[in-house]
Amino acid sequence: MVERAAVNRQAVGPSPTRGASLFHIFPQIVTTSIHTHIVRLSDGCYNPQQMPLSEQENHCVDCACEFLSSAIGGRWKVERYLDELYTEEPTPEVVVTNGETTVAIEVKRMAGDMSQQAYMQSLLSNERYLVPSCGGYYLLEPPIDLRLPLDNALRRQVKREIEHVAPTLQPDEKGVILVPRSGHISFISETKPSMIFCLHDRCADLFQPLLERLEGRFMLVDEGLEHSFFTDKGKEAFYDAVASAYERRLEGDSSKFYWNEEWQITRLKASAGSGEDRDGVWILASTEARSVPASINENLQLVLDNALRKFVKRWASLHILVLEDSIGVFTQEMQETVAGLSSDELPNIEYVLLVANDQVIQCYPLLG
Repeated sequence: MVERAAVNRQAVGPSPTRGASLFHIFPQIVTTSIHTHIVRLSDGCYNPQQMPLSEQENHCVDCACEFLSSAIGGRWKVERYLDELYTEEPTPEVVVTNGETTVAIEVKRMAGDMSQQAYMQSLLSNERYLVPSCGGYYLLEPPIDLRLPLDNALRRQVKREIEHVAPTLQPDEKGVILVPRSGHISFISETKPSMIFCLHDRCADLFQPLLERLEGRFMLVDEGLEHSFFTDKGKEAFYDAVASAYERRLEGDSSKFYWNEEWQITRLKASAGSGEDRDGVWILASTEARSVPASINENLQLVLDNALRKFVKRWASLHILVLEDSIGVFTQEMQETVAGLSSDELPNIEYVLLVANDQVIQCYPLLG
């Protein structure tokens, strides 16, 4: 069960019986798409300059109004933008009404746990930061174990390399940027057959040509990312560096040596209407593996910590929290997690909806 900080309940006016009206009128999980039963925020009923909501928030409020139209009936429209009226206290986004019932709606985006959010922030930041002066959109392929965010020194190095290589690339053409690496040779024995050990996986094929040049057993000690080479030239330079370090190690010199590894970069074709017609550099990287339930619980906790303070007092006859599934991969798991929440964990909130694209799912209270 997701834990949360205690929130004082200060209801103003009567609170409706939990699960009464909407359950009896609409006794199934709502999965509906947007149509014209509601007065949309974009229908011109209000001055757009007075609309404090983002496009994403507008969409989610539209979805909530569609849910209300199906469940209660009537034509729903925004009555008040609470943020404009109560600037000194946390409030839901809006109060909507059908002329008889009022509903306060708060919208929150399910954007992933802290690790996922940091990953996305880094992706988007680097997409802008790494753009070369010649422009264009690029795909950068680092080693498979690269994790974001990049440290500042590596980030600057990558930017310099992209600035150097990008002007040489035509659309759909590939190149490599050079990333400095270092390590040292740890000699084991002169025993045959020759063997080379490394701190990384999947090195056997890479080191095979070295076994024909070096005798004995030794280890390449090079903490960092998995080895990455895309050209024969890059591999040969690496082999020469290792062989020279090995010879020095036989003479008693175990000092650090240096070489360059390669990250592949592809310039993408500009395509009207796609994300490729703007300037940017997209890094092909992943996050560490995490438990899906644990990740959803952490994300939900972050959202509830912020959302519950908006509903400390009663703003309308009903309170609805709308969660936007911005990832769209684990919608079913999100629905099940929210459905498992208790009334103690959602004080002063009557319903929780999950919006996935144009689909609206009533997650709480769980309908039997």
